[in-house]
Amino acid sequence: MTRCKVKLLAIQFLILVLCMVQVSFAEPNEAPRLVSPIGAVARSAVVPGWGQFYARSRFQGTVSFVGASGLLVGALIAHQSFQDVYNNEYTPIAQNNPDAPEALFQYNRANQRFKLRQFFLFSAVGVWAYSIIDSYVGANFYNATTKANQLIDDAKQIEKLGIQLQVTPTQLHLGVVKFF
Repeated sequence: MTRCKVKLLAIQFLILVLCMVQVSFAEPNEAPRLVSPIGAVARSAVVPGWGQFYARSRFQGTVSFVGASGLLVGALIAHQSFQDVYNNEYTPIAQNNPDAPEALFQYNRANQRFKLRQFFLFSAVGVWAYSIIDSYVGANFYNATTKANQLIDDAKQIEKLGIQLQVTPTQLHLGVVKFF
């Protein structure tokens, strides 16, 4: 793969990031919507960070997407470097004498690049798994916070009505108070 293809791949990832960053402005009177934790997990399983965007955790979503994308691009570059060293430098020498010191040196260079590629791939999988778990937790946390805020708003509305509620272990007092 040439560097031009790597740049094209990086541009495609950038376009995807820009498409994911959708800014939605909620109406002031509109009730906030809850998010599905399973929907967030499914989105993060497809694209790392998408489920976190869905769960309103834009910073974590950006970090997950950029991290996984960067690691995958690093793995792609390391793979290209591995192939170049193996095919262009090790193979011609190893065909004549595989035990030559130069052949062993080039093999070790190729092996280092191979290990680097594996490191990038496994790290990308780890970031992707983190994205999936964090999107589930983030969706549940967002839903709990939203419900708590709705409960506080409802309690304030009840206080404006002038209703008093007292609960004891044996009695329930409900009263309407109106001040003139």
